[in-house]
Amino acid sequence: MFVRNRFWLAVALLVAAACRRTPAAIATGGPIIVISVDTLRSDHLPAYGYTGISTPAIDALRADSVLYRRAYAPCPLTLVSHATMFTGVLPAVHGIRDNTGYVLEPKVKTAAEVLKSKGYATGGAVSAIVLRSDSGIRRGFDFYDDEIDVDPNFLSIGRAQRKGDETREIAQKWIAEHKAKPFFFFLHLYEPHTPYEPTYDADITAADGVVGRFVDFLKSEGIYDRATILFLSDHGEGLNDHGEAEHGILLYRETLQVPLLLKLPKSARGGDSVDANVGLLDVFSTITDQPSEGVSLLTALVERRASARQIYSETYYPRFHFGWSDLHSMISGDNHYIHAPKPELYDLAKDPAEKTNVLQDNRRAYVALRGALLPLVKAAQAPKAIDPEQAKQLAALGYLGSTVDTSKDEVLPDPKDHIGKSGKIKDGFTAFHERRYAEAVAILGELLRENPRMLDIWNLYAHALVKLGRYPEAVEAARQGLRLQPDFSQLAVLIANVAMEQGRYDEAEKHARLIEKETPIEAHNLLAQIYLLQKDYTRAAAEAKAVTGEKSDRPFGHILLGRIAMEQGRLDEALQHFDAALAMNAAKKRSPIAKLNFFRADCLARMGRAEEAEAGFRAEIAAFPEDAAAYRNLILLYAVQGKNAEATQLIFGLEKESPTPPSYVAISETLKMIGDARGARFWAARGLEKFPENRRLQTLMRG
Repeated sequence: MFVRNRFWLAVALLVAAACRRTPAAIATGGPIIVISVDTLRSDHLPAYGYTGISTPAIDALRADSVLYRRAYAPCPLTLVSHATMFTGVLPAVHGIRDNTGYVLEPKVKTAAEVLKSKGYATGGAVSAIVLRSDSGIRRGFDFYDDEIDVDPNFLSIGRAQRKGDETREIAQKWIAEHKAKPFFFFLHLYEPHTPYEPTYDADITAADGVVGRFVDFLKSEGIYDRATILFLSDHGEGLNDHGEAEHGILLYRETLQVPLLLKLPKSARGGDSVDANVGLLDVFSTITDQPSEGVSLLTALVERRASARQIYSETYYPRFHFGWSDLHSMISGDNHYIHAPKPELYDLAKDPAEKTNVLQDNRRAYVALRGALLPLVKAAQAPKAIDPEQAKQLAALGYLGSTVDTSKDEVLPDPKDHIGKSGKIKDGFTAFHERRYAEAVAILGELLRENPRMLDIWNLYAHALVKLGRYPEAVEAARQGLRLQPDFSQLAVLIANVAMEQGRYDEAEKHARLIEKETPIEAHNLLAQIYLLQKDYTRAAAEAKAVTGEKSDRPFGHILLGRIAMEQGRLDEALQHFDAALAMNAAKKRSPIAKLNFFRADCLARMGRAEEAEAGFRAEIAAFPEDAAAYRNLILLYAVQGKNAEATQLIFGLEKESPTPPSYVAISETLKMIGDARGARFWAARGLEKFPENRRLQTLMRG
């Protein structure tokens, strides 16, 4: 009896000691920081056993943290996953089911709102436009920096991003100003999301460098030791493990399992690992100590093995973007069930790569998980405008009536049966980015004939047609895409740009208005250009100032203001705006902005500063070698100066970089402008050899 009592006493003492070492909740008043590295697979980190790269900063943070070996995302999409992370509820409850087209349910509380009510200063800085304020994700934040410049011809809103170090510097400035009081900060990095620079693993090491510099800052400010830090990712990346190069379509482990580190104050339990199943759903309760659909990550610290807890995930991306079935999954212990037209079950312990479907061998687990999953499957309406005014605009333009209704019980193809087409899709994207536009149009056109519900392919197809100067076809392709999803911003931008180029300003304005709610800065940018072309300088300036922002620190706004001043003959003022835009862009360490050097050089040419103008046009050509505008103006400048050899060399340079109809048209029109009728016809004929059906070239050929 004495031995037995002594044994239970020892057990009680161990339990009590463990409880003392593991706080029941995050200490009130201490700094709380969430670092989210987008698209980061856990199995590509050394902390999770990967040997392909070195990540010293994340490794050092791991040494001070608890590592969760089995953490899962609710969805392989950035906005959806972060919304669950910060609300503690599943997508059907918080209302966001895709990266665009949805707004956070107003009745759902966010972590920032809860912490703010507890006296915390709340701040955030994000590196991708998918986490834009207008989605509702910023609710509760006193400060939220999402000012990411969008290229007017952007192909994918998911790829509009800024470098992690720029976001880090914004975060550090705010934290330094608020370190004396309780604060919560959300730092979002977009490396290693596509496009990789140059590879996925290389982008991970780049992100590690950003994390290291951020942690060094926290230590230098005396914040690190007392802070609770969550390091995680929103989802993983396919990397073709199951035929998917990126993420969003399939629900295999490589896109759902994420790294998750919890660094407690004074690095309590640092170096420990937890095998219990957890989810990003649990972040809300962990940092707020409030109940939710998840549980606090602190409760999992006492579990040393894979738990039977069920983790639900979903994706409607294949339905919305490709016309394939949505997918749903449930992970419980070592079992991973994927609910699809052709259901799958995997044993994660024996088969972590999920290559062998064991559904027929373990029907008991299949039936149990299917039964647990089905009540969580809530139909998602297709993303569409809910604002009454926008609905009127869409209906007037003929888009609303034919929107795909995804709430119907329509039997759609299983994504895994069609993911092989992703290879052909990738070929289309590759051809486009390598400027092989005719080839891209052929590949994408074939895909659309097979499946006309592929929204993203309509978008790329339309942009490729624009590059070939096939404007009516491009607009019709964009309209087809907008009929599938009326608030697909990129397609509205394309139609607005083409209409503006062709002088159809009313049509351009109506399509610019369509995106005011989704991407207001881009809408203001388009409207400013439309009014500028109409010489309505007052309205153009008002829109340009909206782009520039209250702090007057957005380069695109200064470019617009410079153009307005230049058109009104105020050249000195115009140059000041262009120089300001250059300085801002350099200070933020961003890539060159299209047309900035072009407009600046045009201004300098008008001022008679030919050498500086030449340098500006050359800078534009170096950064954007396929844009004909800078070539055209520099050819004109050389013609005035009698530099015929340089002009000729430039013409052949444009043809080499961009042998497309718009380039041949630009060359022919420029030569015609300077009185070289023979040269104009020669280059029109040269273009017709490749593009015999181009009507503009035919007209130029006739003289």
